[in-house]
Amino acid sequence: MDIKKARRFAINDWVLVDRRNLQIQAGNNRSLTNKWIGPYKIIEAIGFHAYQLEVPEGTHWYNVVHTTLLKPFNRRDEDQEIDDDDPDVYEVESIIDSRKIRGVVKYRV
Repeated sequence: MDIKKARRFAINDWVLVDRRNLQIQAGNNRSLTNKWIGPYKIIEAIGFHAYQLEVPEGTHWYNVVHTTLLKPFNRRDEDQEIDDDDPDVYEVESIIDSRKIRGVVKYRV
């Protein structure tokens, strides 16, 4: 892989780790668990193609990860403002009932 093509991250960036090469307890069905784990903070660049991550104590995998197994973590803004003039935004007074149809929960408001 060329140095110019390697994905670059900065120190203190937050990333997600691809879990395909990790031995992680996944319950009954590994295919139903998340494909990316994290987020983890980058604490050091190791060469051009690997980064050392800050992982919690008790984690049983090596904390230096190749760039092909990382992707940037984008935080969601919790304080998103809602435009009151938007015709697709409604204020719900109360939920009367709910039911699950084909795996999707539908609410009666």
